[in-house]
Formats: sequence, structure tokens, C-alpha cells
Amino acid sequence: MEKYLLGIDVGSTSVKAVLFDTKGNVISSASAHNEREQTSDRIHGFEIFNVENVWKSTYTCVNETIEKSKIESNRIAALSVCSFGNGVVILDKNGNPADKGAFSQDYRANHIIEQYKKEGKLDKINEIIKGTLFAGEPAPILRWYKENEPEIYNNIGSVLMCKDYIIYKLTGALSADVNCFGGSAMLDLETRNYSKELMHLYGIDEMYYCLPKLLESYEVAGTVTSDASKLTSLAQGTPVVSGMMDILAGLVGAGAADEGIVTIIAGTWCINEIQSHKIIPGASANQPALGKNLYLNCSYTGASAVNYEWFAKALGGTAIMESKVRSMSKFDILNELVATVSPNEAQVLFHPFVAQPSVHPNARASFFNIDQNTSYAEMAYAVMEGVVFLHKKHIDFLKNAGHKITLGRLTGGGARSSVWAQMFADVLKIPIEVVDCQEVSALGAAINAGVGTGVYSDYNDGFAKAIRIKSTFASSEKYADAYYKRYKEWEYLIDCMSEHWNYRQ
Repeated sequence: MEKYLLGIDVGSTSVKAVLFDTKGNVISSASAHNEREQTSDRIHGFEIFNVENVWKSTYTCVNETIEKSKIESNRIAALSVCSFGNGVVILDKNGNPADKGAFSQDYRANHIIEQYKKEGKLDKINEIIKGTLFAGEPAPILRWYKENEPEIYNNIGSVLMCKDYIIYKLTGALSADVNCFGGSAMLDLETRNYSKELMHLYGIDEMYYCLPKLLESYEVAGTVTSDASKLTSLAQGTPVVSGMMDILAGLVGAGAADEGIVTIIAGTWCINEIQSHKIIPGASANQPALGKNLYLNCSYTGASAVNYEWFAKALGGTAIMESKVRSMSKFDILNELVATVSPNEAQVLFHPFVAQPSVHPNARASFFNIDQNTSYAEMAYAVMEGVVFLHKKHIDFLKNAGHKITLGRLTGGGARSSVWAQMFADVLKIPIEVVDCQEVSALGAAINAGVGTGVYSDYNDGFAKAIRIKSTFASSEKYADAYYKRYKEWEYLIDCMSEHWNYRQ
């Protein structure tokens, strides 16, 4: 009897449940929007969500996915969960949400980072975590609670990532995985374990005793309980594998574990990552990866294709009207418009900084060089190109750190546009491949579930059986000079804007 694997991807914009067969074919899926809480505190950096609503969206999506599949739920061999890293979900001493969850773009704790600098602690923290601490990570947010909401802080019983809360609701087990916690600056990367010294440097010593059981990504965290079975339609006793941060799940779902392959996630975040045996100084993060001597070298900021979504929402009237007339997606219309613009003639540049963390704590998105002759198509082009330039900035960092990058695997919303994929290939000067699955992180979670329960002998076995390349985009030199000049001006404008961003502090 054929078995199936369920991947659950809890992102900062949506929750997705996708059922796969063991060959990586999608059997059924469902998704729900992950709503941001609308609050006046957003001006102070709050990016929050209702934790219980995320669980409700999750079990609703799982239920719908199983119903659509028309298969018996006992044929699901296992499931695994990935989610955005960083941010935080806190439970009280009774195991209930103690407050709203925080997204990774939450920057209420910017001043905490400055405080660590003034106290002379930040360099030591970064040395222990082997990354670059930012305000949206769990520890600074917890320090913010200690200073601003002591009643909530003193009643914290457990500190979790978003995916860990979903696993807790599915199994009743309080657990975390090494990848997601390590990538969220909560572990000593040399020991791959919790550290009292690190909690002391953060100024949250008492939180050491609120940290959950630590597992490898492929270990079984627990099994589906009777209560969760009733809500999800999953069979009671189904193994739930610990899982990983969505960016590692993206690498797994893209089959990009070999050195020389950069996984480019053009989604909510601008993620650029390579698995290797080394730790890179100054990286955004060096996460524990798919083995005890492997690291995920990451260079990232908090906004990629979401810039394009913002553009389509805020300034997309022309594309929306055209899409209605032609019965097409507004993004297909925008792709057509972008394709009409030549880099040799384009003047407008765009800084794709609609969310934090970014190149500067106060960086914001901007258009440059607009005049009365600027077309709507050129503005759409500038947004798409600006996102590619931001990825290039991060990939250049990985190259300068010693990585010889020969291939890119593109995932996220950017991978759905052939125009965008070709631009990545031309700007980065490497071939770009897109895998034959739109929900790559969910596929990565499903492969992880298979590895954790013996459906696959290891990750390479999962890659071989479940991953196929859909499209390859070769790099062209046609616009190489234009892209070079435009990128240099784009970088120069970041330097120019830094003085203004400093003024806003």
C-alpha cells in the first residue's frame, strides 16, 4: 500500500498543508492567510499575530488537504512542520499563549540591540551564535518583555518558535529543533546546545529554564494525539517529525545540499544560503544544517518578493484593470510590462526595503530617478530588478567568504516568473534552476518527515526520489554592462541614503 507524507509550512503570510506521495508529486493541498494583527503599536516596530488563530488555520488546512485527497489518513506515514524562524511564541506556565506571537520582522527591540552594543556584549553574543543578532530574534524580544511587560515575562513557562507551537498542539510535546533554534540565535553553535552564558549575556538568565527539549530536525517529536486527530483528521499516533526553519526546508525541497549551489528564496524574506562544512564570520546566520558537521551559511534581509507584492497592491491599479479585461493574473500583466523594458534604457532604480531587518535599522523602500517620462512599466521593472540586486549583494558576500558558486536554485514567489528568473541568471551570471514544485518548503518538510521515519534512507535518497528540475535559465551577457552600471549606482545610493537613515534614529 502506497504511503504519503504531509508537509506543513507556516509562513509569515500564509499557512500551507501539502500532501505528497513518496515521489514528490502533490496529491492535494490547502492554504490560509496568516493575518497580521492590526495595531497602533506597529509604528513602534510591533509585527504580531494571534497564536491560536495560526493553529486554527493549520488544522483547518490539514483537514481540507486530507478531505481533498480522498485517501485514508492512516496511509500518511508521517508529517513534519517548518515555519519562519526568529520572532517568538511564549506560553505561560499553564501551556497557553502568554501573549501575541511576534513575527521575525518585529523590531520593537531595536533599542535592545543598541543596549547590548553599549554594554559591550554584542560582539561576544555574535561570537557564540556565529551570526549577526538582530531585533526580531527571540532573545531581544524576551529582554523587551522583561523590561516592559514584567507580568507577562515572569509568567513565561515555555519559549517556542512558531512551528514548535504547532507541534505542541499536534502532539502535546514541548520541543524545538537544532536548526530553527540555532538559526534564531538561541544556541551556542560550537556545542549545538543551550548556553547559560548566552542567556546571561542577553540579560534573560531565567529563560534558560523555559527552553524546550532540543531535537535534530529529523527526530520524531511525538505522535498525533486524540484531540489533534479530531481537529485535523490525521490518524491518532501519526509520527510528527521535529522539522526545521522554512529556509532550510527550502534548501531541502530544492535538493540544493551540495556546495557550489546557492538556494535563493525570493519570498517574504531575501534569503541566500549554502550548506557547507564551515562557519562564515559576519554571516547573517550559520545555522546547524543536515548533519552535525554541516552549517547553513546564510546572508539575508527581511524583504524580497514581498516588495513586488507591495507594489502590486499599492501601485498596481493599471495591472489590476488590465488583468480584469484579459482574465489574467495581475502578476502576469506585470511580467509582460517588465519584459518590455531594456536595462540599457531604464533609468529608475528601487531600494527594496519595505521590511526589517535590512541594510540599516531605519532603511525604507525608495524609488530614484523618476521624471515626467517615467512609465508604469519602468517602475515595475525597477522593483523586480531592485529585488535581484539585493539578492546579488548577499550572494557577493557568500562569494567573498570563499564560496565558489556555480548554480542557483530559485524558490519563492520570484520562481514563478520566468522574466524574474532570467533576470536572476543574467545579474548573478550563473545558471538558475527552478524545481517542479511551487510549495518547495512544504516539500522539504515532507522529505524531512520521510527521512525521520525511514521512508527515505537519507536526504540524498529523498532528493533523488522526490525532486525534479522544471526549468533552467542560462546566463546571458546581453545586458551585462548595463546591469553592472545600474548595480553600482544602486549600491552608491545606499551609501547616500545611510546619512538620512542615521538622521532618523
